[in-house]
Amino acid sequence: MSEKTLFNYYSLDECIDKKLVINELKSLKADGKIEYSIDHGDILKLVDIDLEEMDIDNLSELFDENDIFPYLDHEDEDDSEDDYSDDWDNNDDGY
Repeated sequence: MSEKTLFNYYSLDECIDKKLVINELKSLKADGKIEYSIDHGDILKLVDIDLEEMDIDNLSELFDENDIFPYLDHEDEDDSEDDYSDDWDNNDDGY
């Protein structure tokens, strides 16, 4: 059996049953197995803290059943773009 992996970001845009999915995420968070946040109403950021293989399989199956797809266009670097430009603007080299 191949080992499943989770992505960091998922799109909830086409999710069939958000309430069911959110309840499962809350349960896993309460157990200390994940951290998550939902940005812009439909982008799920998921951090695996202590998920077991069975938890990953169950979560992957839940996502598949509810049309939750990996959001591949979003990267962690997107969050820090503003910080980079601020550092560039504050350069005191006289250029």
